Amino acid sequence: MRVVELTMQEFSDFAANHPLRNYCQTTTYAKLMGEKGFNYDYIGYKDDSNNLVAASLILNKKMMAIYKFAYAPKGVLIDYYNTELTGMFFKDLAEYYKKRDCAFLKINPEIIIGQLIPKNGYMPAYNQNVNIIDVLKDLGFKRRREIKPLDFIMPRINPYINLKTYKFEDLSDETKEKVKASEKKGLFIETATNKDIATLYNVVKNETYENINYYRNILNTFNEDAELFLLKVDYEEYLISARKEYEKELENNNYYNELIQNNNTEENLNAKMQSDRDLLILKDEIVSATEGLRKNKFKYIGGVLIIKYKNRVSIILNGYDKSLKDLYPNYFIYNYIINKYKDDYDFLDMNGAASDFNPDSIYNDFNKEKLAFNPTLYEFIGEFDLVLNDFAFKRLQAKNLLAKEFYPSVKFEEQ
Repeated sequence: MRVVELTMQEFSDFAANHPLRNYCQTTTYAKLMGEKGFNYDYIGYKDDSNNLVAASLILNKKMMAIYKFAYAPKGVLIDYYNTELTGMFFKDLAEYYKKRDCAFLKINPEIIIGQLIPKNGYMPAYNQNVNIIDVLKDLGFKRRREIKPLDFIMPRINPYINLKTYKFEDLSDETKEKVKASEKKGLFIETATNKDIATLYNVVKNETYENINYYRNILNTFNEDAELFLLKVDYEEYLISARKEYEKELENNNYYNELIQNNNTEENLNAKMQSDRDLLILKDEIVSATEGLRKNKFKYIGGVLIIKYKNRVSIILNGYDKSLKDLYPNYFIYNYIINKYKDDYDFLDMNGAASDFNPDSIYNDFNKEKLAFNPTLYEFIGEFDLVLNDFAFKRLQAKNLLAKEFYPSVKFEEQ
């Protein structure tokens, strides 16, 4: 067995057919990270018959102008149940990068170890993959602890929607009502280009640690495999719709008003009071739409950036102007993405959920809009560090350089 450097083609052929394949283990992702200042290697492991049995894109970067680190994003691609092979590979890989002055090797393989069950208070039901944690620990890896939700480079908890089994009818009445309501509020999705990324970034820049160039480079490097959609509100359409809904509800209100004159039951009174509340909401919407139209007919209020890879669509960035949350922008966005890709892809990766499901937590809004679409919540194995130079690793920790390099996947201003 020996560690070898692979050509782009050798790596691509192996990675594209591996069970753990993902968009981070591609030559395109390597180019993307190269734009962020990383060097990278396509590393393989060959047996005595020259068969390729493991591979990984491994990024590396200098810190403190002396020490480097190596990182396999959502890798390594290997059969982790073959403990003998795994042990030999990581031993040889450690030697390989130790000779290249790397202080440590970080991995966060895309291995599902369990599923969170909403009916059981989001308690995880673990599968046999959880045993891989011990395999890695026995090899000397240290498993990072998630201090705060969404504290890892890639989310540890991830909601996935099976696009082949998804049914809008299975959603809760509340979710269906919000999706239908969003479609009456003058919202539209537009396909955009890398020139338009600032429109989305300016809305969500306080929710990400990445700069605008990172997202622009995603569109440039992934080309047709990345798409940007912008969400806008047409205030003229919104106003027309709100007026129609108001007139309809006014008729409904008059009906209940007459009804309670002759049949003053609790049920009829409750229906009248609900209609009164709905009328007030619709009045506010007419005011909001009128004020918006007075400024501009259109306003861009958010959007979504996705990457398509094999049978999966992954949301990379999405968000909206929180002052307009009553338009239910994310309900509109998620419904649009699901319907757009459900015929050609199998899964939608919704890009993380916080492990804190307390409705009073700062993560509630982040989770709620995703959970409304009944995704399956998977727990991934997390991050592991293999220290190659203990002195260098401790120096990097002491100077807080690791925290600056490996920032969380989502930024919360309250933290």
